[in-house]
Amino acid sequence: MSRKSPDSAFGMTLSRYLLRNPHLTRDQLASGINQDPAVITDMCKGRRLTGLQARQRVLHMIAWLREHRVLFSLEEADALLIAADMAPLDADRPAEAALWRAFNEPDLLEPHSEAPVFTISYPITVPKRFYGRSRILDRLFDLWRDGLQHVIVLGPRYSGKTSLLYYLKRLQADAPARLRPDQGNSWSSRAHQIRWIYVDFRNPNMGNAAYLLRYLLQRMGMPAPRSVTLDAFIATVSAQLHSPTIILFDEVGIARERYHELGSSFWDGLSSLAQTGTHQRLGYVLTAESPLESPVFDIRFFGINGYLVYLGPFEVDEARQLIASSPIPFSEEDIEWILETSNLWPLPLQILCHERLSALQSGEQGTLWRNRACHHLALYHACFSTT
Repeated sequence: MSRKSPDSAFGMTLSRYLLRNPHLTRDQLASGINQDPAVITDMCKGRRLTGLQARQRVLHMIAWLREHRVLFSLEEADALLIAADMAPLDADRPAEAALWRAFNEPDLLEPHSEAPVFTISYPITVPKRFYGRSRILDRLFDLWRDGLQHVIVLGPRYSGKTSLLYYLKRLQADAPARLRPDQGNSWSSRAHQIRWIYVDFRNPNMGNAAYLLRYLLQRMGMPAPRSVTLDAFIATVSAQLHSPTIILFDEVGIARERYHELGSSFWDGLSSLAQTGTHQRLGYVLTAESPLESPVFDIRFFGINGYLVYLGPFEVDEARQLIASSPIPFSEEDIEWILETSNLWPLPLQILCHERLSALQSGEQGTLWRNRACHHLALYHACFSTT
């Protein structure tokens, strides 16, 4: 019996997006873009990724995945193209301009009215729905006022690290009029002056050093040969980086544990590049999971000194502001119960508010919603408990 050949990097990336909705399959994707399922299978095995029609097929896939809400950002679209050994989306190509704008222009991003008020399954991707961390953001943008410095963000799982990175990146894409009045104009104006590049180490493709370096070069708009060494990357960026750029490295703990190509020498190279090769035009933000009782980050392994940020619970006023965003006001009794039960952690707050709003919208009476909410919270107890 012949063994089934494994998926290529393209196939793994596509599968990761499809798994976000268990009802979607490759056959449905094939039908949606008018292709034979065998063509999609071949592409996932690394074949049919060359030729005149290959890029067009991938572009149709990206549009279909976005339409079905399993592909959310330009970075994810570019990751699929790069996995197919193709260049990222190009706004200057007429056939790609509309798709590029759909990911970049504020009026074409997910409408704020359609974004869920309370989010429990995904990071917060719409800046107007991001609450809390105001003091942290003030400190970060003050840190980046003159030159770019590195930042290390620690916190337990589900404490909002990825949402914070999305907020930093998306802030530059949203017009100030689409933000809340409390989301300082000084943040937005500074964010617009910086190029933001997001790297998700939960994507196994990012564990390949050449793939990661090529992705970074492409996102910086620099020549990106198929095989990129760290030395060549450093030389290229040192010579060609002229605008402020911050690379958002999400979940570097995963990179250390799983990706042997990204060892300490790799991180030493990136540290050296930022310190001596770019005149403070390159900064890094690294996030890592860290326990509540004793924040830990292996500075010797990563070799990057940075300003330390720890994401703990919200302040009471921040939590109340999130609760007040409900389109149906909660009673003060419910608000106090939510504050106490959540211990002011962002995800528990989102879960409790979601349950309360759902009960109010359905006309449900009584406090059964609290039982459902507590049952849901039990899944995350270990993340936010020090015992």
